[in-house]
Amino acid sequence: MNASTSPDEIQAKLGYEFSDQSLLLLSLTHTSYAAEHQAGRSESNERLEYLGDAILKAVIADQLMRLLQLADEGRLSKLSAQILSGRALAEAALTLDLQRYIRLGHGEEMSGGRARQRNLAGIMEAVIGAIYSDGGFDQARDFIVRVMEPIIERVISGPGSDYKTALQEYVQGAGIGDLSYRTVRADGPSHKPWFTVEVLVSGSVIGSGQGRSKRAAEQAAARCGMEMLGSAQ
Repeated sequence: MNASTSPDEIQAKLGYEFSDQSLLLLSLTHTSYAAEHQAGRSESNERLEYLGDAILKAVIADQLMRLLQLADEGRLSKLSAQILSGRALAEAALTLDLQRYIRLGHGEEMSGGRARQRNLAGIMEAVIGAIYSDGGFDQARDFIVRVMEPIIERVISGPGSDYKTALQEYVQGAGIGDLSYRTVRADGPSHKPWFTVEVLVSGSVIGSGQGRSKRAAEQAAARCGMEMLGSAQ
């Protein structure tokens, strides 16, 4: 973050306003910047990165447990590893333009550090740690779910997967009844609802799913239904 950058600009992109602005600044401070300005390592974002990593893992594990209620530990671990990869976290950082605000030392800047995957993933974790330190777990969780949701949905679905269509074809091919979906809950405020949907075959529930949109919840329910019927890949 340079002198011309307003904290309000960054906070608007994050969708979170800090009570303690120093935490925001610290989360954006790379070790190379701290070293060049003769500050200790405690004046870089390393500790916040460590904290954010732990919070992120807990939230992603919880989300996967909610979305994939029949998945075993092996599948959950595999999906979690993809969502928490450096590549995925760097992608999330780029969607927030965080690369613009990292405070880097001159050498790191000149060597392409602003676009380096490791730095982008680290800044993402540090920001999460800062939000947790400033506003608590619920604020950090809401931020993670909002920013990471597209990545979570993509990883769960896999390339080109459409579980609703696949389940429909399976049910029709097996001749086991009529397929339908019903929304059973819609929680949260209007600007960030959380839907729970059940999928039924001839009136009997075979799976349920959750998501930030009805479409996402239906896809999650269809995936669950496929696992129940033993038709998932």
